[in-house]
This record gives sequence, structure tokens and C-alpha cells, in this order.
Amino acid sequence: MALASKLKGIPHKWRQVVLGCAICIFVYATFYYTTYRSTSATDEAKKNFYFTEKLEPPAPLESMIISQRTHGFDNFESRLPQIQTIFNTESWKERVVREERAESIKKAFMHGWTGYKTHALGHDELKPLSVEPSDPFGGMGATMVDSLSTMLVMGLDDEFDQVLSFIEEIDFKVDTDISVFETIIRYLGGLLSAYELSNNPKKHILLAKANELGEVLLPAFDTKFGIPYYKFNPVTKEGINNSTYLADMATVQLEFFTLSHYTGNPVYAKKAQAITDFLDSTEYAHGTRLPGLYPNEVNLYAGYFSDSIVSFGAMGDSAYEYFLKEYILTDGSIPQYARMYLQSIDSMKQHMLTQLPGTKFLYLPGYDSARNQRQPVMDHLTCFVPGMLAIGSKIFNRPDDLKVAKGILETCVYMYRSSATGLAPENWVFPDKVPYNPLTYGKSEEELERLPPRRRLGWPSRKKIPHVVQVTAAEVPNRTNRTLDPPIPMPPGVAPRDRRYLLRPETVESLYILYRVTGDPKYQEYGWEIFRAIEERCRTPTAYASVRNINHLGKGYRLNQIDNMESFLFAETLKYLYLLFSPPDLISLDKFVFTTEAHPFLRRPWTDTFIDYKT
Repeated sequence: MALASKLKGIPHKWRQVVLGCAICIFVYATFYYTTYRSTSATDEAKKNFYFTEKLEPPAPLESMIISQRTHGFDNFESRLPQIQTIFNTESWKERVVREERAESIKKAFMHGWTGYKTHALGHDELKPLSVEPSDPFGGMGATMVDSLSTMLVMGLDDEFDQVLSFIEEIDFKVDTDISVFETIIRYLGGLLSAYELSNNPKKHILLAKANELGEVLLPAFDTKFGIPYYKFNPVTKEGINNSTYLADMATVQLEFFTLSHYTGNPVYAKKAQAITDFLDSTEYAHGTRLPGLYPNEVNLYAGYFSDSIVSFGAMGDSAYEYFLKEYILTDGSIPQYARMYLQSIDSMKQHMLTQLPGTKFLYLPGYDSARNQRQPVMDHLTCFVPGMLAIGSKIFNRPDDLKVAKGILETCVYMYRSSATGLAPENWVFPDKVPYNPLTYGKSEEELERLPPRRRLGWPSRKKIPHVVQVTAAEVPNRTNRTLDPPIPMPPGVAPRDRRYLLRPETVESLYILYRVTGDPKYQEYGWEIFRAIEERCRTPTAYASVRNINHLGKGYRLNQIDNMESFLFAETLKYLYLLFSPPDLISLDKFVFTTEAHPFLRRPWTDTFIDYKT
């Protein structure tokens, strides 16, 4: 009322002026919010459009890989459960960071590849310090063939096209002893994967060479039980070993199944299936003391495991991986593979897996099945297991397997983050072998005290849980990435045993898979830390070198490098790092399955016309 009375006291002319001003303000505000503010509301979209148009180069090959326009499987829908999570739309800032990192990894590939191409093209490897070629795999161009699928994934079409003529000239009938296993995973897998991924008009060369190599290798399988020789001479067609390793004999199935698919020749698939059937039929009398856990070494002629050590690391690793991947490649059409995989994982968790009290770290050492005794060492090679378990957890709906995957991966990542160079050792020792128990794993001392005694099974009695303290970033060497918390120190006893870093891919493989499965960006940050450490400590003027001591620092770090660069740096390590920062649809785990050498094979509808398998 007081306001109304005051307004009445204002002259009529001024009241008209005030009313006019109010109308003008209303019109202006309406125009602003409908025009300028709506424009501001689309700023994010405009930025996304800008970066789409300006920063993302056209990638027709990448689009081909994403859309699956290869060999008539455009509309393939697997009957197996989905593996990859559904990702949220990323902001333009997140996209810029991701693409910059992917580009840095691609440049690293080109740095190493240019060194190899300039100084060792056609040879197996380049020695990165002496800048000389090396031929440990028959001299047939292992790095050249092993790099093909990575070139295609990265969209390096010109580089791929340039080497096709060299691929065509490879002579696989070399008069030397070659590793059957390495030849299959590096050469045959590389050729077949590139054939599937490529739309190059000359890609028929790849299938022709794959078929040629398959024919060269077939005599290596002419043994009593169909187990291939460890080393084999393609010219004399003779093997030189009476025994081989589990990984070497049981890591041919994906490559041989795919070769049979494209050539129409069932012999390769039958040879591979015979090995799976042999393993499936082994019992205590053959040296298999625990269901699904196969010792590392087998006698070709006796069909008997001559060793008692079981390992998901060196000599055993990829056999278990292929049980799962055979099942996925054949789209679940052969239940034998699922049964064998699950049996192996259940036995592994019961007899081999251990936990570190009071932490989230899990440890997977070797296991002496004759003495029922865990070994004190874990290999870096074992770090592929988290990725395998994560995929299996989705395929078979086993949540605990995903929890185990995360625990083992944290251990593997810790071995990088806690070293002076930011690189992991070849293997390490681990204290306090407490068997894995889902009820006590990851719980603090206080939480465990609240559990009934019967639920604390496996917990070390009268043992104080190690005190874990947080440290500052300044106290941890080589911690330049502040997006992650610094690592926490483990109790005394965790230490490198073999201090070399050999450019291995297993940890970044699992980081890529865990990121695709969970969507947790911390796995990208872990991977970026590892890549930066590789750039800082392994890069040479011409390529990349292995490291002699992961805890050596100082200006003379080049003296710490080893004159060795295996082809899996290109085939696996850099590919997995690149995919970690690629769009989720690029080489989707729901469309592809990776060989143990990281060559992606298309999943497809499968018939068992090539294979006589057990139910």
C-alpha cells in the first residue's frame, strides 16, 4: 500500500516514462534470452562440431573397421552376452585429450617403424642401439608382418600399402629351425588379421601367403598325439625336440580355425582341435593332478606332462586364454571350450591365487601341482590374466572374476608406478601367501575382526596386518601425472626379481580391456603413465629399446638400455595403448577377439563342419 501511495505522488508524465522503460527492458530481455542465450546453450555442440571438423582427420579404414563391412558380416549379432560397457558421451575437452594421446602413440609407432623400415626391413627385428638387423624368427620379416594389423587399426594406409610387395616376396621354406608357436602367432596371425581388416585391392596377397605358411607348418603336427614340435625345420620337415610347452602347443586354435574358414581346407581346424581334445582327455595318469590346471611341459611321444609346475605366466599363459577365445570366436557354438575355461579358472582361484592382507592386491604365482605349493614369483606375462577374466566375467556372468581381475591388475600396475623409471620388472617376488578368499579379500583389520571366525578362513592368525600409509607425489619417483593418486607402499618383501623391462604388452592389454568393460577412466590414466615412461626411458634416436634395470636413474640412462626390440612392441604394446584412447567402437570386443599376439579376428556365425569336438 505504501508503494502504491508513493507511485500516485509521481507526475503522470514520469509514470509514462517509467512504463516505457519497463517495456523496453522486457523486449530486450526477451530478445536476449531467445537469441543470444540460446546461442550460448549450443556452445558445447559448436565446440564438438569444431573439433569433429577440424581435429579429426578422415579415416575411411577406421570407419570400415567400426562398421564391420568385411566379408558379409555387416549385421552380425552375437548370441553371447555383451562384453563392453555402454559409454557416456564425452565432453569436447575429454575428446581433445583422448585424441591427442592417441596421436602421440601413433607417432611413437611411426618412430619405431621408420627405424625398422630404414635399417632392417625384411628382417625379423631391428637392434635399436647398434642399428643392425636381427633374425631370431627365421629371417622372414617378423616385425613387418606383426605390424600389419596395427597399421590398419591406426589408419596408416600408405605404410601398409608400401609393404605388401615385400610380404609377397617372403619365402617361408627357410632351412633353419623355427619356433612353430612364434611363427603362428606373429606371422600367420598377422597375415590373417590384416586380410580381414584391410580393404586394399591387393589384400589377396595376405591370404595367399597365409595359406602358403599353413602348408609349410602342417608337417610339424605329424606327431603321435598331434602335438607340434617346439622347433621345426620347414626344409627337412624335421623337429628337434622331444618335448614342448603348454602355451606353444595350445595357442594355435584361433589362427588355424580362421585359416580353415578362409581357405575352405578343414585340415588346419582339425589339427588345432586335436590338441584341445588331447588336453581335455588328460588325467592324473598323464600328469594332470588338478582339473583344468596343466603343467608347463609335455612329452610329444609319451603324451605325458613331464613337469609339475603350472603357470599362467611363462610357458603356460596363452593356453588358458585360448580356451575362452575359442569359445568367443565360434560364438559359443562349441561348449567344450567354455567348460575347459571355467574349470581352469575355478582351479586357479582355489589353488593358485593369493591375496595381500589388508590391501586390494592379488598375486598369481606359479604352482607346483606335485607338492601343492605356490612358487614365490609372479611374471609380468601373467598380467594378461585380468583382461581374460574381465571378458570371461561378462560372457559367463561371474562378477567375482571381475573383482579378481581388478585386484591382479592393481598389482601389475603397482609394479610400474612404484619403480624409479615407471616401468615394471620382468618378474617379482611377493610376501604373505594368503589364499584368495572372497569373504576376506580387501578388508581392513577392523572389518575382519567383525567377521565370525568361520568366515575368516585363510586369514593368517596372530598376524598383524601391514600398516599401509599414504605418501605424497614427491616421495614417489617419476610421478609426473597428477590425475592419479600416488601409489601406496606395500609391506617389505615385494621386490623385483628380474629387473628388466622388455617392452611387454600384458599390463596395457588388461588396461585396455578393463577400460572397455568398466568404463573407468583410471585405466586410461594408468596406461598414459606407462606410455610416458616408455617414451622417456626406452626411446632411442631410431626406435625403442628394452631396459636393463627398472630402478636405474641418472643422466646415463642410455647405458641402461638393451639392444633389443621385439616385434610385439608394434603388434601389441602400442596397439593396445592406441586402442585405450580410441573410440569404443574401434575394434569392439563385441565384434572382435584378439589372438595372443593382439591380432584382432572377426567374430562370426560359426558352423562346426570343420571340427569334430567333444561335448
